[in-house]
Amino acid sequence: MDIQKATEEKLERKMQMGVPIDETILEGLIEKKLLTEEAAQRLLAQKNDLNKETRKNVVSVRISDDVMSIIDDLITSGHVNSRSEGASYLIMLGVKSHYSFFNELSKEVVVIEEQRKKIKYLIESALIFPEKSPNSRLIE
Repeated sequence: MDIQKATEEKLERKMQMGVPIDETILEGLIEKKLLTEEAAQRLLAQKNDLNKETRKNVVSVRISDDVMSIIDDLITSGHVNSRSEGASYLIMLGVKSHYSFFNELSKEVVVIEEQRKKIKYLIESALIFPEKSPNSRLIE
């Protein structure tokens, strides 16, 4: 496999993981002959598609001045284009760095959801078909 194809595939994997790829990075790789212009165009098109697909949810959060400063530094460095993109990037870094924790959490949430379904079924079936014991009386 040639170096240009390997570079394109590596960048594509990084983009799919949520790592932002700036146009200036691509231009530098083209200048160094590590990436073709056609591959850069494909990656830019894919970047736009991924951004639309992966960042469709909006969350409003309050953050500290320190975190805002970090986001602004990411913008100034050209790593991200906006505060929204910077916040999304920092969230993804946190999720990725604690992936095993969130994976374990997801498994436990599935167990909790199943238990809730069982409880709901028990409650509904008890209310629809109440058991009548010989010692119980219905309140009239």
